[in-house]
Amino acid sequence: MKCKGTLFEKKSFFEKSAKICNNQLAEHQIFCDKCGTSTKALSTGLSAKQNWKQTWQEFKEVKASYYAFAIFMVICVFSFIGLSVVLGAHYFWYNNLVLLLIAPLALIPFSFESNFLAKPFTIKLFFQHAQHYPKYFLFVLINIAWFIFLKILCTGAFLNIATDPILHEVRLILVLYWIAIVLPVPILMIRRKMNPFKAIYLSYKAGTETRWQQFFVVFFLFLINLLGLALIGLGLLVTIPFSYIMIERYYLRMEEYELFETEGRAYYVQEENE
Repeated sequence: MKCKGTLFEKKSFFEKSAKICNNQLAEHQIFCDKCGTSTKALSTGLSAKQNWKQTWQEFKEVKASYYAFAIFMVICVFSFIGLSVVLGAHYFWYNNLVLLLIAPLALIPFSFESNFLAKPFTIKLFFQHAQHYPKYFLFVLINIAWFIFLKILCTGAFLNIATDPILHEVRLILVLYWIAIVLPVPILMIRRKMNPFKAIYLSYKAGTETRWQQFFVVFFLFLINLLGLALIGLGLLVTIPFSYIMIERYYLRMEEYELFETEGRAYYVQEENE
C-alpha cells in the first residue's frame, strides 16, 4: 500500500511544488514516516467504534454462556465495589481500603487465556487465576495513590488549603486521561509478565496515537454498564462479560499493530531508508 499524502518540494526561494507521496507503507503503519499523513488505521483496525461492532456481533451469539459467571461477579465483586463507591463520600479512607481489597478481584478475568470468545469465562477459571491477585493488588494501590495525590493537589483535601475551582475540572480530565492510559495494563501485566510500573510505562508509550480511541472504549463501556445497572441490574449479565472481551479485543488490536513493540515502530522507518 502506498501513501496518498502530499509532499511539498522547494523549487525556489518563493515557490514550492506539490506531489503525491507514494511512500510504501507497512501493513500496520499508522502514519507515513515520510510525509506524516495518517493511514486508515485509526478509522479501521484501531477504531473503537469498529472494534465495538465486531465484538458485539461475535459476543451476542454466545452471551448466554457467560450468565453464570456474570452473576458470580455481580454478587461477589461488583456489588461490594458499588456499595463502597456509594459510601465513599462519607467514608473516604474506608472506601479506598475496600477498593484496594476488592478491585483486584474484578481484574482477575483479564488474566484468562487469550481470545475470550473462544473459551467462555467460568467461576472455576476465576479461582484458578486467583494467583494473580497480588499483582493486581499492587496495580490498584498505584491507582488509588495517584487519585489521592490528584485529590490533594487539585482540591487541597486533608491540608485545608483553598484551591482554584478550575482545578476540579483539571482533576476530572487527569482522571479520565489516566484511565485511558492504563486500559491495556491489566492484560499487559500478565501476558508480558511485567510488574505494574513497567506495564503502565509501556502502555503510555504504546497508546500515543490511540489515546482517544482508548478513551472512547472506556466511555462506551461506562455507558452500557450504567444502562445495564439501570435495567434492575439484569443488563450487567451481558455488559460485564462484554466489557472484558471488548478491552481484550482492543489490546489484541494494539498488539497486531505492534504498538507495544518499539522495535516494530523503528522497523517502519528503517525499511524505507534502506
